[in-house]
Amino acid sequence: MRIRISHTTAYHYEEPVRHGVQELRLTPAEIASQHVVDWKIECPGIEGAASYFDAFGNRVHLVNQEAERDDLVIRVSGIVETTSCDGVVGMMAHEPVPGLFLRPTELTRPDKAIAAIARQHEGRHRDQIALYHALMETIRERMKFDTQATDASTKANEALARGHGVCQDFAHVFISACRLLEQPARYVTGYLVMHEGEAEAEAHHAWVEAEVAGLGWVGFDPVNGISPDTHYVRLGCGFDAASAAPIRGVRRGGSGDRLAVHVAVHSEAQQ
Repeated sequence: MRIRISHTTAYHYEEPVRHGVQELRLTPAEIASQHVVDWKIECPGIEGAASYFDAFGNRVHLVNQEAERDDLVIRVSGIVETTSCDGVVGMMAHEPVPGLFLRPTELTRPDKAIAAIARQHEGRHRDQIALYHALMETIRERMKFDTQATDASTKANEALARGHGVCQDFAHVFISACRLLEQPARYVTGYLVMHEGEAEAEAHHAWVEAEVAGLGWVGFDPVNGISPDTHYVRLGCGFDAASAAPIRGVRRGGSGDRLAVHVAVHSEAQQ
């Protein structure tokens, strides 16, 4: 599938930003399931940005803001061709050993309810793939997609207790349970072309990759109960939503900020 993506993030500040640094993890990787045909990042300072791979293997652009400004607009656009690999990513270059992704984080730290879900599936499935699909179904039974129930700081146990959340929350619960079962799992950001009959989700999406013996990393989307197919474009990964954030930065000044995000993801056939 040929997918066209447009993603704009706009910050407006009541007090001007004097200095700032932004880490942009906004470049899709070249992997078996996707090929980047064209990709452009536009923002002040991008021409002089340093580019490197971080500890998770993500392409990062480090952008310095030296001029005072009261707004910041970051635009990415491009075309990515996707191929079905049944969710298999394998092992990519520039990435750490899978065991590192057993590490708990504040956003994925389990409680008794998540531990109970993990115990429900411990030693009861014929292989890892069956385990992960069953785990997705359990989470989907316990949680409903709801854009109003949580925010970026909501932890996995809090979202599960509420029974509602967005893709970030579903992914965090899945990751938390996997790590209790000694199965490495990581948080993935990307884009999703919606199709009829699929659970509601934002075009800027998140899911999980878990390690499978003999295959490497394999993707699982707990919101929709499937492994990523040709409708998915992968951006980057991390321990959780915080470490995998597509945009992260620090600044001096810039109080009272307002954020607006617009994402459009279409297959060429939908144009």
